[in-house]
Amino acid sequence: MLTAATQDFVVPGSTESARCFQATKIGQVAFAATALFTAQLYLSPAQWLPVTEPLHIALVLSVTGLVALILRRALVNQPLWMGWRMGFLAIYATTALLSPMWSIDRPTSVPAALEVAKHFLFFMALVNTATTPGRIRAALLMYAAAAIVPAMGTWWNYIHDELLVEGFRGRWLGVMADPNHDSMGLVGVVPILLYFAIGSGQHWAKRVLGVFGVVACLAGIIATHSRGGSVGLAASVVVFALMSRRKAIASIAVLVATAGVLLLAPTTFWQRNETIAGYAEDMSVQGRMEAWQVAFRIVREKPVLGVGEGAFLAAWDQFAPIDAGPNRYVAHNLFLEVVGELGIVGLLGMVSFLACGLWSAWRARNGETGGEARAIFAALVGYLICQLFSGYSLSWFTYALCAFATCCDVWAPRAKAAPLASPSDVYGGLGLAG
Repeated sequence: MLTAATQDFVVPGSTESARCFQATKIGQVAFAATALFTAQLYLSPAQWLPVTEPLHIALVLSVTGLVALILRRALVNQPLWMGWRMGFLAIYATTALLSPMWSIDRPTSVPAALEVAKHFLFFMALVNTATTPGRIRAALLMYAAAAIVPAMGTWWNYIHDELLVEGFRGRWLGVMADPNHDSMGLVGVVPILLYFAIGSGQHWAKRVLGVFGVVACLAGIIATHSRGGSVGLAASVVVFALMSRRKAIASIAVLVATAGVLLLAPTTFWQRNETIAGYAEDMSVQGRMEAWQVAFRIVREKPVLGVGEGAFLAAWDQFAPIDAGPNRYVAHNLFLEVVGELGIVGLLGMVSFLACGLWSAWRARNGETGGEARAIFAALVGYLICQLFSGYSLSWFTYALCAFATCCDVWAPRAKAAPLASPSDVYGGLGLAG
């Protein structure tokens, strides 16, 4: 009980002010941890700096971000933002989490389902922490800058004949250890780096980073010799040029990038890309065709729920054509992989989620973060084209790009109207306090 003497020293609303201050600081921690986690997706520090492996950097960052996010929301008495995009993703994630119940390979489906759950939490964390234009731009800058490391690493491995696949295909480490996944990840960041290089109002340091990053990523993509990556790269830069407000400069940048590819690409790169037309004689393409036949047969026999998350390879013996070769292949197509493993239910969730990501970036193209949204849209287009040839449903980059698109669509317009709102609206509705 406060006495008359002590009441004179009490600041009205001090409890609420202290709580908002705490929420601000904890929210900053949540954003910093989540943004750093997003960047380390490309860096994979434990893979090329083994000394950092005992630190479990990814785990520490993810746990820190999630705990801080939940604590911040509790302090301001506000639920997490979910939205209908999250609902579609929840359909996919829930189907994956339940799939070990009917999976034909339960030991594989259990860890794969947990990976899907991690992706869901990552998307939720990024969307709920990058809640202002400044934060969106900062996280996107860290994300794109981090891609330079695997891009240069892939090219370095290629020119030094290290870690090559099939004797001539360069690759990186960690989640980008597969040349196709490596190329796909780099394609998904090229338009963003192009935006930093030529976008209106960019700081000179960003422009330098953008130019250097584009060159590094082009070199990395070439080193992977990925045919799907080549198609996706072409689509992403064309879409970027068409959507750019500075079309003349963007077109020149695309032409320069094309010239760079022509100069940097070795003979083996063009020889491998020429085999797209001669698919009947190409063993890699034949393997893809066999994998697609497996997916179609799974759909015919298990159309609703599929064979279980991560169980596509286990289904090979049961569903492969009689004349299939001795090797097993992954689906090499995102949508066939999802429908084969999680059936129509899982496919509905994934397709709707991706469509929401594209629509979010498209709708935000003229807003507060319009330049970023247009670059993200182009990146998503190129990235999803790569997914048609090198399907990988457990790719973190899918969720990162969709989360950035969502942030541009959801938070940037509200932040623009924030000065007209009351302090409690700002703290509770926008997350500007953290």
